[in-house]
Amino acid sequence: MFMTTDPRKVIGIVGGMGPHAGGALFNNITVHTRARADQEHLSVILMSFPGNMTDRTLFLDGKAPVNPAAGIAQVIGKLEQAGAEVIGIACNTSYAPRIYDVVLEELERRFSKVNLVHMPLETCRYIHRYPARIRRIGLMTTNGTYRSGVYKNILEEWGYEVVLPAFDFQHQYIHRAIYDPVFGIKANAAGITDEAIMLLNHAIEFFRDQKADAVVFGCTELSLVPRMHLPDEILIVDALDVLAQALIREALSETD
Repeated sequence: MFMTTDPRKVIGIVGGMGPHAGGALFNNITVHTRARADQEHLSVILMSFPGNMTDRTLFLDGKAPVNPAAGIAQVIGKLEQAGAEVIGIACNTSYAPRIYDVVLEELERRFSKVNLVHMPLETCRYIHRYPARIRRIGLMTTNGTYRSGVYKNILEEWGYEVVLPAFDFQHQYIHRAIYDPVFGIKANAAGITDEAIMLLNHAIEFFRDQKADAVVFGCTELSLVPRMHLPDEILIVDALDVLAQALIREALSETD
């Protein structure tokens, strides 16, 4: 394990789902850290092993036999060995109970001591603390997250009304913008395509028409879309950005 003289906790990022999302989480941590010099920034370890990670939505849809929890837990173990104490998984679908609960079981089996930060729960806490009154919340996610209900269940437990489109709309506009093999965000590392932006704008218009007070970007690929390309009539809550702030908070917290 690499030894550091910095008394603050080391942040670990489980990347590779997709690879750009892990980099975006690292960038968000850097942006939100109050630092005037290099040495004031937090120590962060990013591990991206995309070839080891089964696609989360394919697994949840029964189209991939291997639970991605195995690859996620393996990377968390490597991060812990390298010195990370506070861990964030840069993939919303990984928090679906069928995946996340298995990750927790594997970490417990290994006697892991890491603090694994829960992105959907932190996002709900962020909304709860938001100064404006928010009642109705739209969700933009992958099909896997949509079907798992991970965001819907947490938000409803906290008393919010959740606005979801019918599954056909969810698949044709939101999921395709992320996963389409030609124009989807995952397939275009060089930049977001006009086709993907058009679909996302149409989805945001749906939530606006449904009188949603806010829309949660509950897929880390959506965090890569420049806000200048999206309507500004509705509040967008970026779960990846919320996770970055939560990781900073935990890294600066007193050691247990």
